Amino acid sequence: MNTRKFCRKIVCTLVLLSMITSLGVTGCSKKNAAGVDPVGTPETTKAPARQGADLFPGGDKDYFVPFQDPNHSYCTINDGLGTPVRQQGAGGCYSYAAVSSMQSNYLKKHGELIDINPIDLINRIYSVPDTKTGEKPEYNEEKIYPEVGPATDFGGDISRINAVLCADPLNGYLVEEANIFGCYNYPGSDFQSLTEDEIKAVIREYGAIDMTVSYNKGCKTVHGYHTQNYQNTDTNHVATIVGWDDDFPADCFVTPASRNGAWLVQNSFGEIWGNKGYYWVSYDMSIPTLCNCSVTKEYSSAISYGRFYDRSIYSSDLMEKMGKELDSGKVSLEEFLACSDVVTASVYEKKGKIGAIGFWTSAQNQPYTIEILDGEFGEVLATRSGSFKYAGYHTVALDEPLSVKKFTVVVKTAGQGCFEGESREIRVSTIFAKHPAHYEAKTEPGRSFVQVGTEWVDVTDPTLMSKLGLSDVPAMADYTTTGDPCITVLFK
Repeated sequence: MNTRKFCRKIVCTLVLLSMITSLGVTGCSKKNAAGVDPVGTPETTKAPARQGADLFPGGDKDYFVPFQDPNHSYCTINDGLGTPVRQQGAGGCYSYAAVSSMQSNYLKKHGELIDINPIDLINRIYSVPDTKTGEKPEYNEEKIYPEVGPATDFGGDISRINAVLCADPLNGYLVEEANIFGCYNYPGSDFQSLTEDEIKAVIREYGAIDMTVSYNKGCKTVHGYHTQNYQNTDTNHVATIVGWDDDFPADCFVTPASRNGAWLVQNSFGEIWGNKGYYWVSYDMSIPTLCNCSVTKEYSSAISYGRFYDRSIYSSDLMEKMGKELDSGKVSLEEFLACSDVVTASVYEKKGKIGAIGFWTSAQNQPYTIEILDGEFGEVLATRSGSFKYAGYHTVALDEPLSVKKFTVVVKTAGQGCFEGESREIRVSTIFAKHPAHYEAKTEPGRSFVQVGTEWVDVTDPTLMSKLGLSDVPAMADYTTTGDPCITVLFK
């Protein structure tokens, strides 16, 4: 087994330039107690494709016909998992791709094409000044507040999508899982490296998955097929892999590939782009990140203090291995998985029946333990432990719904814990530039804790970072708190 560096939080620049206007606008409807609109804006989209072969009316069939050999090709569309081709604005590709993977996965599990508008998710992440008056929003919600807009111009990632859908339903849907599967042809990555066969197996299991890519490099229409092949690791876009063909010709690219084979990728530039919104990406290309997002309607509501995954805290033995420069290259995956736990807890007062607990893991097969305690750190009512094949956000269902009023959830993860961080000034990117913005994260005393030795230390305690031994770590020098841990409680 190869040893690899442990997986850090995914941070990608997921923005692009589109020649077409945004798909829609978010309407107004009644918001819930958290100030979040639970009812989405209906989309106007064409019905999804039914057959992969229908995507290429201009393709030279004397040169190549896709999906002729079922042993060496596959298309989710042919399995009834096609999703609408959308038309984004100047940014927001991460949201459009995430929704495509949600829809494909839900179709695979339930046979239903769900209605989630990518712009609704974007507007949950960002609040921008009023375009007419220039008035800036107040920091009333945990969001990102750029100094300029519109919200659809800015980039994001799978963690931000998860943040706005893990505890606040949209059309009844909550995030069930957000997997970071790994990378492909990308030496030196902190993510596990996947082979072609492993990627194919993931697509067969989960449906369409998302990939990071550079949208404007090495693209050309050859023999009627829109294709891409470039040889570096630049990324500025997210799109969705929906299939593959091992026999796709190596010379059907602006830069001929070293071998036959390509991924069929769904874009978000509308149907006038490429082959009805799709294109072929050579197996030769690097893919820095492969991920997906899936949703569920199994839960009626959820609560989370720490929704945005913005900060990581490491166990003391992992810190010793990495040193103050936090050099993850000094640590193999096996060493990381054997590290002591980062132990976090949050106390809640909410009457209901707990169905599942959601949290982040930062590496494949990272061990976890969940405990639900009565009241504030009382007796253990339920416990679950295990690991997940992939890093990402996961929900762990209880064997039976657990009735609670006041309760504590403890999450233990080997080596690294995930937190929301604290409010601060940041910069957010469009395809053209970076802009000042404010990140708002709220916490309060008495609700969230980190275990240091045998002591539960409140995340608002000004001595927390010192007690964790992190106050003299250069990368954490400006930290005053971890913020709330990223824990979600889902209710039946």
